[in-house]
Amino acid sequence: MMDDAKADVSRDDVERAVKRGILLNEYLLRRAWGVLYLALSLSMLLSTFGTPTLDSLESVGIASSIAVDVTASGCGIVAALWAFQRVRNTAEITHPEGDRAWSRLLGYRYVVPMWIALNALAVSTVVLARAGVPAVVLLTHLGVAVYLYYALRLSFPNKIPSEAAVAVGSLSLSSVVSLALLSVVTTTGPYALLWGATIVAWICSGVYARTRPVPEFEEEPTGLE
Repeated sequence: MMDDAKADVSRDDVERAVKRGILLNEYLLRRAWGVLYLALSLSMLLSTFGTPTLDSLESVGIASSIAVDVTASGCGIVAALWAFQRVRNTAEITHPEGDRAWSRLLGYRYVVPMWIALNALAVSTVVLARAGVPAVVLLTHLGVAVYLYYALRLSFPNKIPSEAAVAVGSLSLSSVVSLALLSVVTTTGPYALLWGATIVAWICSGVYARTRPVPEFEEEPTGLE
């Protein structure tokens, strides 16, 4: 009887420890994603407002605009790789060994070549068909939103945090609406308002994720009180 009681207590302790570990890991992942939201919000700010400003200056050539875009996206990629490393470490534990194809999609061997390819496409469009740049940029943003949603599902298989839903949702909505407006609206005002709101949403999501309190664990009654 004593051995059975000790086994029950030990099993309860293990279950409690596992639950605490999951909560703590989700907390750390939210903070990691918070860095990504802030970094990508800065990247969007530079590419959305910085590049058009440079293009309007006659003294600044097209090469400077391209350099700003590449630098902005590069900062975002560095933050993404840092955040995705935590995602991969978690998914390696929570996913079965026979289902590891997803892990390659979050590593630098896939992310960096994808970043190079996207930048090459953007530069080629600027040089060969500048009129198509807005559509290419918006489609790229939409693709990034889908990719981030996939990574978020790996990070939080049960429920995506509210700030993550706001960030990815706003990016997806802005991309789709902007693509729909390309053939209708010729002024920059609506796009500035739309993407300005998206950037603010990403900043708020990043700050919110980074300021979440450490989860508190309630001690369960042991029956000895």
